[in-house]
Amino acid sequence: MAMLIDVHCHCNLYLAIDEIIKDAELQGVKKIISVGMSAYGLERVLDISNRYDQLYPALGIHPEEVHLNKDIENQLDSIIEIIKKNRDSICAIGEIGLDHYFIKEKELYPLQTLIFNRMLALAQELEVPVNLHTKGAEKLVFDTLPSYSIPNINIHWYSGPDIFLKQGIDRGYYFSITPAIKYSPPVKNVVSIVDHEHLLLESDGPVEYSGKIGTPAMIREVLNLISNIKEIPADDLEHQIEKNTREIFSRIF
Repeated sequence: MAMLIDVHCHCNLYLAIDEIIKDAELQGVKKIISVGMSAYGLERVLDISNRYDQLYPALGIHPEEVHLNKDIENQLDSIIEIIKKNRDSICAIGEIGLDHYFIKEKELYPLQTLIFNRMLALAQELEVPVNLHTKGAEKLVFDTLPSYSIPNINIHWYSGPDIFLKQGIDRGYYFSITPAIKYSPPVKNVVSIVDHEHLLLESDGPVEYSGKIGTPAMIREVLNLISNIKEIPADDLEHQIEKNTREIFSRIF
């Protein structure tokens, strides 16, 4: 019997995590990677991951932090120490990356790049995979990655140009698909181009999809929609995606 795994969810941001996990279980979602974003959220991610068997922590600094947290540069060393201290608990470094789409202030880009490079170096040192955000900065992200030796790379919610998508495919990266597959041509495009051996499932909850809060339970529908696009039976696809997830995020099994 295969299981579903949500590889990218901000579990620390839900108000009623018990309900979220219960609903997920009803849909066959057995494991959820809880990704960190901020200096203040990392301890909370660790705390709830300790309390629930279904949750597995990934720690990192989201590229939007340069905009949200004026003190992030000064906190960087202590954040890295927290992550190193918890090296045996985490399954990945994430959510990390660059964002030149939502973050418009170009003067913040050098700091974003600095943080991204520190996070990649950390993933290399700890020998763990990364969960990546690339919005509007795809070329820069893809140009940077070969400088590091990282066990595996997942690109979360990719919606950029095909040229970098194909580069990622050639390099063996994984791509996690969100409930935006219901209405987003770029997400459908990723599904049609990436082979099913490199697809993963994610909710990115509690991000909203058409006004509805995203939850791990939704990835069952994501699987079914991928199954339609790929013309692969849902059961076969579920087994394949579990296999893919075991390949990249082996620590959660």
